[in-house]
Amino acid sequence: MNNYIVVLGSNLPSEFGTSADTLKKCVDEMRSMESLNYLSESNWYISSSLLDATEPRYINIGIRFSTNLRPSELLKLSSSLENKYGRKRQKRWGSRTCDIDILLCDQMILPSKESFEKWLKLDCSEQVKLIPNELILPHPRLQERTFFLNPLNDLQPDWIHPFLKMKAKEMLDSLPPNELENIRIFNT
Repeated sequence: MNNYIVVLGSNLPSEFGTSADTLKKCVDEMRSMESLNYLSESNWYISSSLLDATEPRYINIGIRFSTNLRPSELLKLSSSLENKYGRKRQKRWGSRTCDIDILLCDQMILPSKESFEKWLKLDCSEQVKLIPNELILPHPRLQERTFFLNPLNDLQPDWIHPFLKMKAKEMLDSLPPNELENIRIFNT
């Protein structure tokens, strides 16, 4: 069995309703899947858009589960769910109805330490332009984003990043105060 944490996000309504409505439906579907052994979910969070504060705010939730699916199989399943819940891929890091980021799979580093390190050290201006053609795990921006770290800390605060060798809680505590102030619990 592989143990995963994924974070779902949305800042646009869909045919299923508001961002929160859409994510609730997606989470419910994931919870009911026989291939996923649903373990727990984080608090729901709301935060400003990463690149453009004028965009609608994002709703996020983390889910922890185990499954026999390999990371590449989970990526296909996640993409299928994103599409079902209205995701349109028009602009890197653009607004969306449903986004599912695979944060981690146990202590795996994929596809290799060298490739992971390349994406980890990528300059921000390049991150916006380049899209990896394969799954990178752990998520290479995990340690920089409150909307990843808050759910991760709810679910598994003692998880240790296999490359950075930091606990999830340490990564969250190391973020600048303005980042930490930009996110709050969202009551669904």
